[in-house]
Formats: sequence, C-alpha cells, structure tokens
Amino acid sequence: MTAPNALFKRLRVLVMICLPPAAAAASPAVLVAGYDSDNVVFFDLEKRQWSELVRLPKGSQPRGITVSPGGEIFLGLHGGERNVVRLVRKGAALEPRALTPTIGRFGPGFILHGGSRIWAAGDTDRVIYEIDPVSGGVTAPEQYKNRNNIVGLAVDGRMLYAAEYFQRSILRYPLADGPLRGERLVENSKHLDRPVGMTIGHDGHLYVANGLRPTVVKFDSQTGAYMRTLADLGVAGKPGIHSVLYSPEARRYYIAAGSDVHELDTGGKEIAIYSSPALQKAYGMALVPAALLAAIAGAGGEVAATGTPAPPPEAGLGARPVTTLMTTPGRLSIRGIPGERYRVLATTDFVDWTPIRELVNSTGELDFTDPDTARFTRRFYKLELVTPPR
Repeated sequence: MTAPNALFKRLRVLVMICLPPAAAAASPAVLVAGYDSDNVVFFDLEKRQWSELVRLPKGSQPRGITVSPGGEIFLGLHGGERNVVRLVRKGAALEPRALTPTIGRFGPGFILHGGSRIWAAGDTDRVIYEIDPVSGGVTAPEQYKNRNNIVGLAVDGRMLYAAEYFQRSILRYPLADGPLRGERLVENSKHLDRPVGMTIGHDGHLYVANGLRPTVVKFDSQTGAYMRTLADLGVAGKPGIHSVLYSPEARRYYIAAGSDVHELDTGGKEIAIYSSPALQKAYGMALVPAALLAAIAGAGGEVAATGTPAPPPEAGLGARPVTTLMTTPGRLSIRGIPGERYRVLATTDFVDWTPIRELVNSTGELDFTDPDTARFTRRFYKLELVTPPR
C-alpha cells in the first residue's frame, strides 16, 4: 500500500519513556532551525504536534533562532555575506525579511534576544554584535571583540557566555554597568569539541553542546571547572549536537542532534525524541512560552509587539499529529490512528538503529513485547510510520 503523501513515507515519530502527565502538560513548544532543510519546524510538546512554520529560500542555512517577549521570531542565516532576518506575515504564511545588513563572511552564528537588543555571534568576524531589533542597526562593542571564531551564545542575566568554536573554550562577559572585561571561563577543555549551543541549566551552571562530539557537558558557571556529561548520544564522528535548551517550566532539557530533538530530565535520562520529516540537520532552537503559543502557532492570537494576527502554519502542511510510543522495560504501548503501520526500531546508543518488527495499528492502541530485551542492559525504541491511515 502506497502512502498518499510522500512526506509521510519515512516519518519518525515520538518515542516517550514514561513521561509523567504533569510534565507533559507543562511542556513548552520548541522552534527548531533546519540548517539543511532551510526551514523552521514548530513542535507543540503538549498537543504532540509538529508543523513547518516557514520554508526559506534554498541555501539560507538558518543557524541561530530567537523569540522576542512579544512573539517575534528572528533567524541568523549562515553562508556568504548573510544576515539576521525577522519572520513577518505575508498573507497566510510567514516570510523572512532582512533586519540587518550582511554580517561577516559566514554570517552570524547563534542569536539571543536580550531585552532592547539582540546579541549575534559574529563567527569569522570574531566579535559579538549588538543589534537593535526594531531598526536593525548593528554595532560591534569593543569589549566583545575576540581573536577567535564565536558561534554559540548563552546568557543568565548577569553574564553573557560565548563559545570559541575551534579553541575548545568558553568566554564570559559581565553585563553590569560600567567597563566590561571579558575572561576565558573554560580554556582548551578536552571535554569540548567544536562547542556550539549553550544553556543555563536547572542548577545555574553552564551546559554546552558539542558540534563534533555528540555530547552535552556541564561546567561550573563560576569557576569553569568541568562537572559532568549530561548527554552522550554516541561515538565521536557521528552527527554532533548543535543546540541545548533548558525549560524551567517543564524542568526538561532539549537538545538538537541530526534531525531530532531529544528531551531529557535534569538527571540526563532520555525522556522522548521528537522528529519531523520536514527537518534536516536540526541546529538552533528557541523555547516558546505557553503565553506565546497562540501568537507563534497561529491559533487565533495576536503578536503583542505589533498587534498583527499571527499566521497559521504554512499552507499545505498544517499541524501533524505525533503518534505516541510509551515504554516499560521490553514492552511498548502504542497509541495512534487506526490504520497506521509502523516499523519498530531499537538502539542502545541513539546512533545505530535496528529494525526489529512491523506492526499494524488496527484499533488505535496496541502493545508489543520485545523478545530480545533480556540481552541488553538498556534498549530504546522509536517508530517509523510506514503507511498512514486512509
């Protein structure tokens, strides 16, 4: 039986491992920049739906993404003489509109909204830019100039952190009034390999994603000392992790790796994997607080900063339901749409996935017991949607 829409032929769906109902209800939405797919994908983690929010011109390669307090979305585009763009409404869809002139030979890295300004990592320009989110004016404060490439950024209200892409190092700049003096908080750490995305975690410390080594590592935000590895998705040489975010609402970490978004608890335990066939090479991410869901998803709300009704997801795609797979050791409980046919895949390291069975969801709910579970100390599962319902 052939899928009526080729978009669903290889749809990888949500893998959930005993997610408590309270945490699911508090989950935010996540916006993910698709570097290779030239788009932004929207995951509503409460409704378990995804949609393609905007598709950019081919070769845009979005890296950084940030959301203003009013719900405006800004993207940093990679490549020759690229810039920062604002997503604006055009009819029933969103389109990118240039906010700044071109920035650097390789465009900006990650971007962060900071009240009256946007910080943009200058990458090969080796500076952190400050951008006026209204006028698009760009300045390069002297204190943010650096001798090395800067791609990743994080902020905790007191300090601005920047990742030196090739130097295995993290910089720190105080945000207090008066002369600012930056310092190298982490220098040439063996735990870093092309550090990119960063976030301030549940304990106030700095969590850094490695672009070449698929790990998220924790450093003391005061001393710079390495503390632990929060996540390790496989061996070196596999697709790295480009972004990590912490949601205080959900007390969950979200990391972008390959074409997936992984959800972890504060101890680093894998909770869920969110995938969309429209997403390729997940890069920058931004959390969308519950108060802004309507504005971002186009659910009838308005964007507070402009008073302009927010558009719905891109025409022709819309919100897609995510089939849920809950697991206890060796047993899968699947809830979806009657008529769906799944391919069950298993892994021990989130890198190599092995197909183990095909299942048909006849009634909307079904169970499956893995006969090989006793052979493994840990085993995780995900589904591929082989045939959607008619």
